[in-house]
Amino acid sequence: MATATEADVFRRKDKVVAASAMPGIPEGTLGRVTMVAGFDWVRYWVRFDNGVVRGSLHRKNLARQSEWEEIKARRERGEVDGPGADAGPEAGDDAPAAGSSEGYMRNGILVPQLLLDRSKKRREVLGA
Repeated sequence: MATATEADVFRRKDKVVAASAMPGIPEGTLGRVTMVAGFDWVRYWVRFDNGVVRGSLHRKNLARQSEWEEIKARRERGEVDGPGADAGPEAGDDAPAAGSSEGYMRNGILVPQLLLDRSKKRREVLGA
């Protein structure tokens, strides 16, 4: 198992940037780490400048201000980073895209179309 280096781990009071959009937190919003929790699975509590306090954030959702400029430059060049970066051609053509909005939204949670189709097929098999 890979261990995090000192450069990968934020400390309390470090200034960070939201590297991806989250509910109530636009991408690029500045914030400050208020708490670091965990040993092997490190999570962060961050107070963002727009007043939102969010906990249990993974490192991939946050960036240092110096890293943020590089992330924006990579995205402008069309290089993929973020949650869907490691999914290559082996993911299959029938898999829905990571940013796909297909599905059903319930209480702010998106139920992917794949799960809806799977449930429909199962109900047909069971005769329900």
